[in-house]
Amino acid sequence: MAFYKEREGKLEILFPVSDVDAVNGAEMKDYINKIADEISAVIINFSRVTYLNSSGLRELIQILKLLQDKGKKLCLTFLSESIKKIFANTNLTKIFSIYPTDEDVKRAL
Repeated sequence: MAFYKEREGKLEILFPVSDVDAVNGAEMKDYINKIADEISAVIINFSRVTYLNSSGLRELIQILKLLQDKGKKLCLTFLSESIKKIFANTNLTKIFSIYPTDEDVKRAL
């Protein structure tokens, strides 16, 4: 598995390791699909991510759609400056909920 996970009540926190690409993005999507009915929101914590490519972005968009279709929330946290630039340059900051920390998400929910 290319990510670690924690659950706090109905909040699932995923910690991808190193890369977010087609392979580990698909793993996260499959996992989220299995647990979507048990949770109300997912945080993907990027604190351990050093690389994000277009395939990873595609998987994140699919995860967002999957959760939105079920009335759940997806939040992204701890994005590095280089990953923030990817989201900004692709205008994905308009569709993703991006927060500085997990605690900021918990306060917002």
